Amino acid sequence: MRAPGRLVLLLVATAILAGCGDTAREPVPPAPAATPDIPPTPIGAEPVGTTAADTPVIRSLRLSGSGWQFDLDTATVGDATRIDTLVRTATVGAAPQRLRLDVAGVLAEAFATDLDGDAVPELLLWTRSGGSSAEGDLRGWRFDAAGGATAIQVPPLDDEAATGWRGRDQFGVQGDDLVRSFPLYRDDDDNASPSAGFVRVIRYRLDAEGLVVADSTLEPMDGTPQADVLAR
Repeated sequence: MRAPGRLVLLLVATAILAGCGDTAREPVPPAPAATPDIPPTPIGAEPVGTTAADTPVIRSLRLSGSGWQFDLDTATVGDATRIDTLVRTATVGAAPQRLRLDVAGVLAEAFATDLDGDAVPELLLWTRSGGSSAEGDLRGWRFDAAGGATAIQVPPLDDEAATGWRGRDQFGVQGDDLVRSFPLYRDDDDNASPSAGFVRVIRYRLDAEGLVVADSTLEPMDGTPQADVLAR
């Protein structure tokens, strides 16, 4: 009887010790999730993203001529402008076409005209650079009856016409002429004060090859478009 009693006591003691061991074991917490390594933002630094300087300035314009229609959408960011033009010809049912032009500066004015008198319009775009010089340029397209486009650009100034030029160009259409005018500067003038007292006026005609100079004259500063601009 003593042997079985000892065996029973031994089994009871083993069970008690095993239960104590389980009670003392604490659960292991799960490993924390990895934290992304994000560098701190310096004090005073601008947050990454779109700033006011990156926000495009949008302008829309619709022109028509000779039964054609031109819808222009311009987006200017900083000193660059993208001009998207939807062209609808006078032919009923013809599919419109899109033309795109990237320029430095902004679009100052656009003209739908017919300088060569072929009953098919041209689209001329007067652009102007930023800064005090406000240098002007003219680009655009001439079209055939089916809507095919050929680029147009005003020819560069020759040596005589460029004498005294320092920007502030203006472009306009008078009859069958494209007219460019700008004030003349003396060498020691600052950009805000042309003192030569004259404006050069250049007239261009459109022939089969493009724009060519038809006439160039000097006119007194008073009473010219530049006089109004410079007085602002």
